[in-house]
Amino acid sequence: MRYHPLTIAFRIYQFVKNSFFIILLLFVLRKDSEFWLFEYGRYAFIIIAVLRLIHIVLAWFVEKYEWHERTFHLYKGVFVKQTNTIPFSKVQNVTRKTTVFHKILGVTSITFETAMDGEDDSIHFDVVTKDHANYLTDLVRAGKENETETTNHIELEEQVPVEEPVSKPRRTIHFTPERKDLWKASFTSLSFLAIIPIAFGAWDYIQPFLPDEDEVEGILQLLLASKWLVAILIILLVFVAVGFGVARTFIRFGKYEISSDATHIYIERGVLDESQFVIEKRKIQGLEITQTWIKRLFGLAEVKLISSSNRILDGEVNVNSLYPFLPVAKAYQLIEELMPSYQLDVALHRLPRNALWVKLVRPSWVWIIATIALIYFKPDLFQIKQAWWIAIIGLFVLIVVQRILDYVHTKYAFTEDQVLWWHGGFTSSMFITKRKNVIEMNYSQSVLQRFFSVASVTTINRSIPPRHETIQDIPFEYAAAMNAWYLQRRQDVQVK
Repeated sequence: MRYHPLTIAFRIYQFVKNSFFIILLLFVLRKDSEFWLFEYGRYAFIIIAVLRLIHIVLAWFVEKYEWHERTFHLYKGVFVKQTNTIPFSKVQNVTRKTTVFHKILGVTSITFETAMDGEDDSIHFDVVTKDHANYLTDLVRAGKENETETTNHIELEEQVPVEEPVSKPRRTIHFTPERKDLWKASFTSLSFLAIIPIAFGAWDYIQPFLPDEDEVEGILQLLLASKWLVAILIILLVFVAVGFGVARTFIRFGKYEISSDATHIYIERGVLDESQFVIEKRKIQGLEITQTWIKRLFGLAEVKLISSSNRILDGEVNVNSLYPFLPVAKAYQLIEELMPSYQLDVALHRLPRNALWVKLVRPSWVWIIATIALIYFKPDLFQIKQAWWIAIIGLFVLIVVQRILDYVHTKYAFTEDQVLWWHGGFTSSMFITKRKNVIEMNYSQSVLQRFFSVASVTTINRSIPPRHETIQDIPFEYAAAMNAWYLQRRQDVQVK
């Protein structure tokens, strides 16, 4: 079966969107330039655009897909043929994204993420109808759950035949952000600072259309000469920046919903560009709760689901994230509701006092290298002659504070079937996973740690790339006990 015909239009749209600034520079801002880079650049871009257009059209005629006995078969390549076979059982997560382009034409896109490692480790449909996306999702789910009969080779014509609807489990909505949550997110995300690079970028593009440089400098000097005008300008810039940040946050997180049924977790977000992330509960390898220093001030945290598939970023947001700005109490409540098998009310142990000395005495190569460079070059920062040694002291204090905070934040424990710990300095995070999901665990001791009778423990979870989590400077006896605890993992894993 061929992909949707609008795939051609979408890929052309993507090419134009990704090349917009090059087109603007070559054919608008520097259209009359005789400099060889711009002159030959225009010809090169036209040739590349024509070749890309031909490739997009040919790819639509050549590339096809089908499924047979709960397995996808993808036929790719225009000049070099390639066939990918991906069983439904390998699918870990399902991500749907509906951009403005899709909304206008009433379609969507869908990606089936797998635990396979490679260039073609996911099944992606740039454009599909919403009904066909639902049908593919139900097909994969039914195939994985072995609830449908194995059918012979299925071939669809341009219109997908109407299938009997699969009975869908009832969903429970756990979280939708309130207005106060969005206002908190607007400031804790510091999204208003995004206007700075945008403003500088816009200045570079509009500069050719401005009057002569002397006239611009004259206008700026006139503005700066008046304190009232400067104050009004600053206030105006602050309002613009804050308004930009708030609008950006409301667009990205204004329509957000976390729901679940008995087997899956659903995360939907977006006002202009909508996306939906679906992950199977039994595929979750662990959980991570992170807090930056500014989120800690507002009592917020971010909960991430660790899965064995590739972690995809949708813009700046990790699609595995439940919500980047959850109140801490709500974050714990969500975990209890979505993953009741994870226990968060476990008594955690703090590091012993000798662990603090280990952290403070441990050499910092960043500080050592920076100190050598500053002593050698002795730069005058901000026109201060002795700024280099002030920078050395400042960096030293920053590292010491970071290590003290790491000592204060680090807590750890393991229960009958799970391990969890908090650690980190200015940004702290909690990691929790089940013993059955840990594919490797080891503990180690450096010479310094051996002197203070502490050790480091590292767990490895199945992911792409493998997820390594390390907690440092816990008592050696506890590290050895954790290793013995992990050796009992065979009680949790059924070997086929």
